[in-house]
Amino acid sequence: LREGGDCAAPSMVAANPSRVQAAQRSLSAITSEADGAPDEVGACMRPCAPDARPLMGAVPGVANAYVSAGHNCWGILWAPISGKAMAELILDGKSSVADLAAFAPDRFLPEAQRGGRGRKQGDTAVGEQW
Repeated sequence: LREGGDCAAPSMVAANPSRVQAAQRSLSAITSEADGAPDEVGACMRPCAPDARPLMGAVPGVANAYVSAGHNCWGILWAPISGKAMAELILDGKSSVADLAAFAPDRFLPEAQRGGRGRKQGDTAVGEQW
């Protein structure tokens, strides 16, 4: 999402007529219940980071806060493995089922602001909790 992008005004998010027609043709090919134009046409935004990868990991600067979001249209499909990876991260300190480094929520922060591993008291590392 970007400043001034399609989040600025919901009216900027609109259905693509050619995609609506393609979906209607596909649906009509498998059922007679879909004859004619749809009663309603809409569009929505899919949650997606600028690099199209989800945000999965610890929230920088907030103790004991984690995020798993921005999976775009794959959220339902990825839910089981994302849930397992996040549960392992929260409970064990790292995920064994997936390398979450590419999905780090702090990847959009300047290098100097990125969090390191372990707990901190101010800027001083105080080690792992367990």
